[in-house]
Amino acid sequence: CMAILSRTLNSAWPLPEVLAAHYPWCAEWQTDLDRLFSAYAQAKQAQRVLDYDDLLLYWHLALQEAPVARAMGARFDQVLVDEFQDTNRLQAGILHALKPDGQGVTVVGDDAQSIYAFRSAEVGNMMGFPQRFTPAASVLTLQRNYRSTQPLLAAANAVIAQASQRFAKTLWSDKASLHKPQLVLVHDEADQARWVADEVL
Repeated sequence: CMAILSRTLNSAWPLPEVLAAHYPWCAEWQTDLDRLFSAYAQAKQAQRVLDYDDLLLYWHLALQEAPVARAMGARFDQVLVDEFQDTNRLQAGILHALKPDGQGVTVVGDDAQSIYAFRSAEVGNMMGFPQRFTPAASVLTLQRNYRSTQPLLAAANAVIAQASQRFAKTLWSDKASLHKPQLVLVHDEADQARWVADEVL
């Protein structure tokens, strides 16, 4: 339910379009969801509290006022955003409003590890980041992996290479191994958990 609310707040789409595009199995409960979201908003107002999405919305709205944006941005010489591949439209908008020229901005992330689309994350924020500024931001690719073995990274590289939009990289490691990764087909997440537990046991 919070994922639906978050996606509605973080997109320009009204609830019916969000449900149709991302949560079609919930469309039959649109009336109930409208009532629930309205009651949720009223409860927050009555208690004078904000949730995470509210904090983003109000911060983003405040930064639409140029004097406010300049004052907030001037408070920070450096801004570092980790896991930038998992930012949503509002979060990226906040960053760009704080530092529109990109001076002092560093983002860290991996375009191949974007996992928060259900919270409206857009990997495009990361993919388009360098060209957002003039001159374009520098991209430093970290390709050495200290945790995995080379056979596992070779498999990961093969999967990453299939992405239609990506930063070019070839992961590598000093860790050799005779064990090769295997593809395991399971029915669902419960089967996956059982398979892992059985292998460990």
